[in-house]
Amino acid sequence: MSYSTQMIEAIQNEELGLASELLLQAIDSDPDEELYALIETLYDLGFLNETKEVVTELLTRYPEDDGLKLTLAEIAIEEGDELEAFEWLNKVEPDSPFYVQSLLVSADYYQTLELPEVSKEKLIEAKTLLPEEPVIDFALGELLFTSGKYKEAIPYYENLLMSHHLEFAGTSIYGRLGSAYGIIGDLGNAIDYMTEAVDMQESTDHLFQLGYLYFTNENYTRSTELFNKVKEQDPSYTSVYVYLAKGYLEQNDEEAALKVVDEGRFYDKENPSLYIVGAEASLAKGDTEAAETFYKKAMERDPENLTLTLHLSNLLIEQERFQEALDIMEMPLEAGEDDPQLYWNSAKAYNHEEDFYKARENYEKAYYSLKDSPEFLKDYAVFLREEGDREGFIKLSERYLTLRPDDLEVLEWVNNEELY
Repeated sequence: MSYSTQMIEAIQNEELGLASELLLQAIDSDPDEELYALIETLYDLGFLNETKEVVTELLTRYPEDDGLKLTLAEIAIEEGDELEAFEWLNKVEPDSPFYVQSLLVSADYYQTLELPEVSKEKLIEAKTLLPEEPVIDFALGELLFTSGKYKEAIPYYENLLMSHHLEFAGTSIYGRLGSAYGIIGDLGNAIDYMTEAVDMQESTDHLFQLGYLYFTNENYTRSTELFNKVKEQDPSYTSVYVYLAKGYLEQNDEEAALKVVDEGRFYDKENPSLYIVGAEASLAKGDTEAAETFYKKAMERDPENLTLTLHLSNLLIEQERFQEALDIMEMPLEAGEDDPQLYWNSAKAYNHEEDFYKARENYEKAYYSLKDSPEFLKDYAVFLREEGDREGFIKLSERYLTLRPDDLEVLEWVNNEELY
């Protein structure tokens, strides 16, 4: 039995002192092919220092072996020694049979250093040298996909399909293409590819993604079927409940939506989105009390969510609970939230609370963003009319009438004002 084999056995038996002694004997006595095998085993076991000792010894015997240099580069990467890693990588010349491999190692390392453009350059060079190599296509596809360059990633994934690689490194190529096409808005191709991914492996993730694509495509019947499959496969897959509830809501099945919200809260009671859908379903049923409760629960979990503040303030204003609406808008206003809808809601509430100065102030702040909104212009114009600002009223009303020329009520108001 070789010293290399004995050393591995010693490691497995946790006899590390003996393993160190056997390593020295292996380097002195074992044939080179045994030492090359030992390098791979030690590296896989995570014994980097011991691996480095064997590699360094073999490199003195075979100084032109670029594979050994790459191993030292990979060890330096594992140890976080950037300078040494690049020093060894740069020793692999372009005419070396290991040059493409060195480019792949460099590309991977640059990506971990958050330098995706340099990583891409290395992979493109490797692609030029080995245009048919699927590993390079997959690496380029993954680099571009994870960098948010989905359109650029697609051709590399399609290359893999053309070379009959339906899966690579445990990743579904159909699934990647479905996701990439979906993100760039090509829902037809996205659904086709994701359907293929589901047909190959009906995983929970693929089912959810396919359901989401159908949801985005407004095919709520199909998305609901798929989301229910996800829920059956894994009830703790929390992302599905919001979209399943929304799908039911789009199909005017408020009861089913609320049932799903309750189911989702069992697994993820801190998700504000569930409470928002619950509020929307309750409003659709005309249950404003339940809607208010849902909105308040959502705000407890996400107090800085301005959209929630606006939804609840809308509800309170509709119920003429103006001071309560102002109370919930107070925090974002004091925090300097520059949102035109927030200003408009505040203006309406202050107006009804007869704080006309603050009402006008907020109308003016909202105007710059909402000057093309007919609803806002009419509301602001009515306020100015009630305030006796004849010039401001006519100016806003005329702008409103360019957008809604058939509003006879406002036209009559303007004509009556212009008589004086």
